[in-house]
Amino acid sequence: MVSKTVLNWFCLLNSDGVGPTTFWSFMSVYRTAEESLKHIQSPFPRDRAIRILERFRGHIVLASDPIFPDTLKRSATCPPMLFALGNLKLLPPKKIAIIGTRDASANGRSIAYRLASNLSKFSPIVSGLASGIDTSAHAGVLRNSERTIAIVPFSLLDIYPKENARLFSEIKEKGLIITEVPPHKPPDQGMFHARNRIVALLPVGIVVIEASLKSGTMDTAMMALDFGTKVMAVPGSPSDPRSGGCNDLIKKGVPLIENYTDVLEVMANSKKQRQPEFRGFSKSPAKSPAFSEEQQQPGLRGLLNNPAAAGNLEVKDMSNKILTMLSVDIPTSLEFIARSINIDMQSLLCQISELEILGKIRKCSTNEVLLQMRPS
Repeated sequence: MVSKTVLNWFCLLNSDGVGPTTFWSFMSVYRTAEESLKHIQSPFPRDRAIRILERFRGHIVLASDPIFPDTLKRSATCPPMLFALGNLKLLPPKKIAIIGTRDASANGRSIAYRLASNLSKFSPIVSGLASGIDTSAHAGVLRNSERTIAIVPFSLLDIYPKENARLFSEIKEKGLIITEVPPHKPPDQGMFHARNRIVALLPVGIVVIEASLKSGTMDTAMMALDFGTKVMAVPGSPSDPRSGGCNDLIKKGVPLIENYTDVLEVMANSKKQRQPEFRGFSKSPAKSPAFSEEQQQPGLRGLLNNPAAAGNLEVKDMSNKILTMLSVDIPTSLEFIARSINIDMQSLLCQISELEILGKIRKCSTNEVLLQMRPS
């Protein structure tokens, strides 16, 4: 039996023209998925949604569920729903990710295997189930632990790559496999970027092993830096193109990793430092857009009716708060910013105009903005 809340969230998220950012904009304004669906021109058919969800034999986790990881809430593109197979107990704890090239060297695969095997004693290990480094990382965990999480690009009905079907099955039995892609959607090239976004958000730290300068791995590492995830890198030979990305990250100040104790030391030191605020989300669960249908949230309209909500904020502090919420490559909606920092829309628009004039941000639509450059 599919719950009403799951059904409404699924129908809203899978309606024409609705993605994670639009989903949260609707939820900010109308407070529930049920009410939001009344304002959708072409909502996803409920009878089809019921058939899809009843046939699905895995777990469905909503962003409003207590088990949903807080780390995913650092972006306005937080996936509203996750589809999972395996042990959901691995979802809440803090995690470390190990990522790298598909075309990995024997040495790179060996490092990933040993690093994952040792680190899994302290933390669940996340990777993307791709060939090369990802495969070795998952295998290293399964050697002596069951604490590995595979984030896959497609639905759980489409195993990718095919040669990892056996590894997929083993992780399903012992670890956890998650995706934001619903079972009815066929594979699409754009789903790789969405998968990489989750890889960048879900863990508190990421270790990069072998990555060329222009690669999906480096894109993931840069997203992770933007989101506030601690990025670390294993150095490699300057003559090997597969090490170009890692060596470049180290030159730019990313911690150099030689063994698992280095990772533990970096993460321990990062806890002692002041943690950056989550981009786009309040640390307080009551102010997160990932709320349940039953919770009474004030919504955007409440903010618009309360111009004094941001009263005591200094202009400079307000600008900084806005900038820390933005990404250079993922648009953030103005409604979402207003709700997250508790500011009325008129004041926000003034700040946005000033930041745009200063060249710090740019509009990518009438209602969404990006960082023009990273704030110094």
